[in-house]
Amino acid sequence: MPTARPWAEVWGSPISHSLSPTLHAAAYRELGLDWEYRAREVAVPDLVPVFSQLGEGARGLSLTMPLKEAILAVVAHHDPVVDLLGVANTVAFTSDGPVVTNTDPQGVEGALDDAGVHAEIAWIVGAGATARAVGYALANRGTQGIVLVVREAARAVATADVLRSCGVKVTVVHQDDVAKAPSPGLVVSTLPGGAEFSFVPELTVLRSSALLDVAYHPWPSQAAVLWQREGALVISGLSMLVHQALHQIRWFFNGHANEPIPGEGEVLQAMKRSVGLPSS
Repeated sequence: MPTARPWAEVWGSPISHSLSPTLHAAAYRELGLDWEYRAREVAVPDLVPVFSQLGEGARGLSLTMPLKEAILAVVAHHDPVVDLLGVANTVAFTSDGPVVTNTDPQGVEGALDDAGVHAEIAWIVGAGATARAVGYALANRGTQGIVLVVREAARAVATADVLRSCGVKVTVVHQDDVAKAPSPGLVVSTLPGGAEFSFVPELTVLRSSALLDVAYHPWPSQAAVLWQREGALVISGLSMLVHQALHQIRWFFNGHANEPIPGEGEVLQAMKRSVGLPSS
């Protein structure tokens, strides 16, 4: 009896904008895998019925909003990072059953490694789920202090508590008071694509820090323009997207992320080229 063709999908609503099919298709071609990767429109009310009817051959799911929190109640086995961050972006179908995990921290680490950026002090603009993943990644890379730059301090309490549990000093600062914050070596904007970047850091910050903007469309973002005008290093969210997808593929291929996939360096370059990033 023939076995089902392996497949994976990206779920969310809306989903037509997703670059995940492009990235995964490039990786599967490089790996020589006859796998299919599709985009499927799935809203929160549809999540349980759609998940319960998955067919044979499923290797994994990539999840976008608004499913990153809703999936936690659907899949029982959580990678520990998921319970810490309270959000997931990946379901891997392993020999032990489905597992939810979050590869966004690896996306951040990979993007910063590519750019050669390390910062003792970092500002994170925003305090939602993405900010938690960014802060966790920065803690893993040795950042000592994180400043959460927000419009409403009360909304940053939960994220600040999570990041403090990772061993970093966290300060919450209203965006109107950033001049009082310690000068960063890195600023990370976690605002959604197209959102207004509603404060302008001092020139000394723009000139002495790198910017990672997790958004990548439209590009350049308002924040990217500010840093580019001062000749500072700007890292597009496309780089984070590529690296988080690579770690998803580790999960889909290996059933875990502890080991590289075959020819991982070449796979990464193929993924970068597929979305217009320079390969190295």
